[in-house]
Amino acid sequence: MEFSRLHRNRTIVGAVASALLVVSLLFLPWFDLASNPQREAGPDFNPDAFICGTGEFECTGWETFPILRWLLLLAALAPAILAWILVRGHALSYPPGEMTMVAGFGAFVLIAYNGILDRPGSAVAETGVGLAYGYWIALACAAAIAVVGFLRSLDSGGRQGRRAPGTV
Repeated sequence: MEFSRLHRNRTIVGAVASALLVVSLLFLPWFDLASNPQREAGPDFNPDAFICGTGEFECTGWETFPILRWLLLLAALAPAILAWILVRGHALSYPPGEMTMVAGFGAFVLIAYNGILDRPGSAVAETGVGLAYGYWIALACAAAIAVVGFLRSLDSGGRQGRRAPGTV
């Protein structure tokens, strides 16, 4: 194990971004619900008016997205996996950091899509759904993970001597 292969600042930024992404996903509110007539009528009138649960006006990313939560946890693990690969000196067929960059950009796109383009809920439930501070923290952390992976892939210099497809 050779820890000298790790860049200190990138390792710290990656670890902090991963930890903040997990904390944001699990504990910080991502969405706020505004009061509208359907919600004020109560859950007996329209139980679907509350996307965060009956009577709840704030919800986390973990509560809101049943599949996305697992993808974001995997993206949060990417910097730790990259550090493990670098410390152990594993040989890869791609520059180290590329998969971390892809995981970070993928998480960024998924978070942005589910908050900006297609907010949770449908019909009445989608009305008055606002973005809370936890959402923006998760978006920034995903971008930071992508940048850490990108900077690490630049250090390796990319592929040396490209070959024609199908050759060994």
